[in-house]
This record gives sequence, C-alpha cells and structure tokens, in this order.
Amino acid sequence: MRRNCPARATKRERPSRPAAAKLSTAEMIGLTKEMELLNTAGGADYHAINAIQLRIFDSLSALDPAGIKALLAETVTNPDVDERTRMRIEDCCTTVLANDHPQAALEIFTSSQELFTEGDRGRSLVLTALVCLAKDNLPAALDWMRKNPQHFAGDAKGEIISAVAKQDALLAFRLITELDFKISDYAVGQILNSPKSLEEKSAALAGLREYLATIRDEKVRDQLAASSISGLAGAIGKESFESATRWIAGENLTPQELGQFAKGLYVSTSNGETGRWIEWLHQSLAAKQADRQIEDLIHRWASTDYQAAAQWAMTQPPGKDRSQTLKFIHDGWPKQDPAGKEAFKLEHGIE
Repeated sequence: MRRNCPARATKRERPSRPAAAKLSTAEMIGLTKEMELLNTAGGADYHAINAIQLRIFDSLSALDPAGIKALLAETVTNPDVDERTRMRIEDCCTTVLANDHPQAALEIFTSSQELFTEGDRGRSLVLTALVCLAKDNLPAALDWMRKNPQHFAGDAKGEIISAVAKQDALLAFRLITELDFKISDYAVGQILNSPKSLEEKSAALAGLREYLATIRDEKVRDQLAASSISGLAGAIGKESFESATRWIAGENLTPQELGQFAKGLYVSTSNGETGRWIEWLHQSLAAKQADRQIEDLIHRWASTDYQAAAQWAMTQPPGKDRSQTLKFIHDGWPKQDPAGKEAFKLEHGIE
C-alpha cells in the first residue's frame, strides 16, 4: 500500500487503476533504456518518459520484496545493463521498497548493501523506510535504529524524530536522549508543534521537561527552554481564552516557565477576548513583565479594532490600561481626519 512518506528517494502516488502486469527483467531493462533515449540533449520527451516510469513503478509494486531484490541483483551481473541504466532501475526499486515495504527494505539494505551502488541512494532508502515504518510500526523502527546507528546520517535524525513526533511527542523527546541525538533548537520546536490537540501538547511539554533535565549546560538548557516554551505558547494562544487558560493552569508552570510562556503568547485581537487576556496577564505575571505584554497587546488591539478597544477602555477605571489604550487609538488616527482626531483628544483628555 502506497504511503505518503517523506523521503529523499523519489516519491510517487500510486494511481487508482488496476495493477499492472509484472514485467520481466529484460522488459524492465528495455523500458529503462527507452527512457534514456527519450532524454536527449536536444530536448526530453517528458510525457513519454513519465508514462514509462509509471509503468515501471506499477510493475515493481506488483512484486514482493524478494522479487525486487532479485531484480536489483540481476542488474549487478547482467552484461546488458550499463551504469546509467542500473542507476535508473535502482532508483525505482529503492522508491518502491522504501515506501511499500519499509521493514523489508531495511532488512535488504543491511544484508545486501552491495545492491545499492550509490551511497546517497542507500541513505535515502534508509531514511524513507524508517519514516514509513515509524508510521505503521514504531517499535520496529526504533529497534532497527538502536541496532544500526551507523546506517543513517546525522542530517536524517531530525526528519526521523519529526516523523515519530507526529505520533508521540513524548516518545520523540525520549528517543533523542536514548539514541544520543544532537538536534537543533528548531527541531525541538518542530516536535512541540507536531501535536494538534491540547492533550497531545501536554504530553509534548512533559517530554520537553524530561529532555531539558538531561542537558547539563545550564546556559544551553535555559536558552532552549526559553525558545521552546515561548514557541509552544504561540500555538496555545490560538485557542479560545477558556481552553488556553485552562490548559495553562493544568500544566502547573513554574514561575520561570510562565515567564517564558508569556513572552511567546500571541493572542487574537479579533475574537472579543482581548480584555480577558489583559486581566489574565495582570493576574499571572509580575507587574513589570505584565506591563510589557499588556502594552504590546493593547497596541495591536488599538491598531486592528479601535472601536472595540475604545469601548473596553471606557469600562475600565482610570489608570494605565485605559489611558494607554486611548492614547494608542489617538496616535493611530487616520491623517485625513484631523478634526476627528482632535475631537477624540478633547473628549478623553489625552495629553
């Protein structure tokens, strides 16, 4: 069954039509050479090339892994197969093996690496197969990685972790430690952004906390915590006020985590809940930090929906929130309406 797996090997989606008949090795070689003849310096016939390639893919999809392995072995010894033809056949076989038979693909690679003449193609096979296998049988993928760490390149680690994170962010963080992965702050952010539901984001945060505890360098740990938790806040801020604040309360954020979270919190100013967020910021943060966050939020609100901001300001007691809101509205008043700007200034006593 064709999977939609990320890969460095060529990908394709199987068209919905009856399965093609299996081609003999000779027919496969003949079609591949025909493709090469169509790919000339004077201009390739891409339509014809694509049609042949689809036929080859469909035929390979009708084979089991042993049949594909036998075809690869045949291309090594067959005198009619030159290097270019072999590489084309190998590329097609790699694609189908990795996407359709990922566990078998990994077994073939480890037992018969001589069948993969190009080093990059072998690494592509491994990466694609691991990602596909992780989607269907995560324990098997992890078991293979633990036993064969030499067979996947460092730059593939982030992609493997991302694939695991789509199923289990907590496990993805534990995998980083267990396999001694060295990944970037960006990759950590990808793990946190993979979960969709708030419950899954809770698991991701738990995984992050576990991972941070393994980092010995305090400066590195604090920097990663700040950027990661701040990034997570951006996703939480897209939720409704009730859902987001209930989630925050349930995570028992430490004062340090809450401060890091607040720095990344970016809430909508168009859903009628801005005033509630301002109140929450006052209640949840230290005064100095709350003031900075609230000033930014009020400024965006006054710029995007000045009427709602003004209505809210007039319900507030005299003080910084009210005066700041009215001043931001006044400062952003349309230049083509100087009379209205002056009237607003006089009405609200803006200095």
